[in-house]
Amino acid sequence: MHNSAPANHHTSNKYFLLAFGLINILAFTLLFCTAGLLADAPVSIWQFPLAIICALLVNYYAVKFFNPGKSKLNFLKNSAAILTLVIGSIIVAGYFYDVSFDGQWYHQETVYKLKQGYNPAYQSLPVPADEQLATSANNWCMGTDRPAPNFIKPNTPPVNLKYLNINYFSKGTEFMAAAIYQCCGRIETGKAVNIILLLASFFLCLSLLYKIDKLGTGRKWLLAFVLAFNPIAVNELLSLCVDGNAACLLLCLLVIFCLLFIQQNRYYLLLLACLIAVTVNIKFTTLVFTGMYCFGFLIVLLVYKKIDTFKKVFIMGVIAAVVGIGCCGFSPYVTNTLQKHNVFYGLDETRDEIARLSPALFINHNRFTKLFFSLSAHQGWTTADKHSLSEIPKIPFTFNKNDITEANDIEQELSGFGPFFSGALLITIALFVIILIRFRKTQAFKQGGAALLIILSTILIMPDSWWLRFVPQFWLIPVIILLVAEFVSFRGGRLIKAALYLSLLLNIAWSALVIVSCLFTTARINYQMAQLKSLNKPVNLEFCNYRNFKSNLVRFNEAGIPVTQDNVAGKYAYDVVNSTTRFTTTAPLPELPKSFILKLSERVSGKK
Repeated sequence: MHNSAPANHHTSNKYFLLAFGLINILAFTLLFCTAGLLADAPVSIWQFPLAIICALLVNYYAVKFFNPGKSKLNFLKNSAAILTLVIGSIIVAGYFYDVSFDGQWYHQETVYKLKQGYNPAYQSLPVPADEQLATSANNWCMGTDRPAPNFIKPNTPPVNLKYLNINYFSKGTEFMAAAIYQCCGRIETGKAVNIILLLASFFLCLSLLYKIDKLGTGRKWLLAFVLAFNPIAVNELLSLCVDGNAACLLLCLLVIFCLLFIQQNRYYLLLLACLIAVTVNIKFTTLVFTGMYCFGFLIVLLVYKKIDTFKKVFIMGVIAAVVGIGCCGFSPYVTNTLQKHNVFYGLDETRDEIARLSPALFINHNRFTKLFFSLSAHQGWTTADKHSLSEIPKIPFTFNKNDITEANDIEQELSGFGPFFSGALLITIALFVIILIRFRKTQAFKQGGAALLIILSTILIMPDSWWLRFVPQFWLIPVIILLVAEFVSFRGGRLIKAALYLSLLLNIAWSALVIVSCLFTTARINYQMAQLKSLNKPVNLEFCNYRNFKSNLVRFNEAGIPVTQDNVAGKYAYDVVNSTTRFTTTAPLPELPKSFILKLSERVSGKK
């Protein structure tokens, strides 16, 4: 990396402090929740407010360190900005309903159970009698996701995947979301974790780019935006799915490595520790990715003979790993080891599920073949409904009706970064070849290459990398090559870089269509809730007997709508909007005044 210019240190520090405060709020929340659970105290109303206070207290000393002159004024400004961002995130998250399949199926259920007192450090939830169905045979619903055309017999006995996830998988996001839910009284506010992490990753990228200070202001902001607004993070922003959080945290880890490479200080090291402790608790895979990221960075420090930084990063990494796994990750890492003698208990069943959901043409092909065809395909499952693999690739930068209809899928499968990403990769390859031939001896290329090797290693070990939400860090490959290209100059370079910027931005914009879809779906749910409330009578709910969305019950409770639970029968039967749940009423749903957004939604979809 290039040395930073002193004139921009203040701006870099300002954005670092914003990211530092936002990430620390979540890190302290996770620590307090899990420490409380170890003390047999459930997730409660006090953890999130105390986390904010502690994070702001740490920021007070960080502000004094970075801005010793006007520390009090700067601290007040910094605190006001952080609180505004957190409150704004909660308001936005609380407005939208999570309509993702996995979010309604088990993520929200986990958050709800934690709020109700579930303590995964000392207990496992039994599978309820009405959820014993382990296969899709003889069920009356398949959910909002389309049924897979192929079915592979599992290698292990059937299990209830919902309770497997709740009891034995990483729950870092759910712990933090439950703490926010306890404070706000609305389960949807837990999604604020996603927004806070996205904002933090954006500000941390700005801090690094201002620290490097070799680009214009507009280019700094553009690069920070492209780095942080990973389409996976944007797709899942308004759900409780956790792959977007993994994308943001893995980016933050890479950025803090760069900052530590440029300049070592205690607050960069502290942020590194907080990031490690949180990241290892998002998913099983992020534990492995974090270890590989840290190992790669330590090698880079040795190669560049930064021995003092190496020692401090190693020590801080070990401490963070002990806290992150032994305390914050007591459930599942310690509990799985003690109870099941397998720290990653449940992965075999998950692999069987992914195999069942994989397109039929992908069966018996290696991970590299599947990744290639996923990247070159149109979006959606029907893309894989072909007679041969050769029919899957599309012409780069083209899209069809299927891409448009699939744009509202929160958990994108094929071509998960968007329909223009295959074209972006072709431009990236051309740009990389030029840089490799002409500028391979530059420090920008060597250090960018080190980052690429670290990222590629985490992608190549994943057997199901074709489903890009499992490897959201793949998005960083073209962006890092683009960043390296900003430090070299060659004929035609501006045109190639502009084309790559445009193609990446088009993919981000495409992913943002999910937010528009969520806005419309939220309007439909609000209207349905208003109709039910106006009846002022109990509503009879029936949950799907296979992969049910029992978390839907929370929205009825929060709306003050009394419910009973029994089989649906009668004249007035309806489906809950965008859900596998259905209900009956004793009277038809009345027509009520419709909001502007609902009318617009009906006009766009052509449905009423």
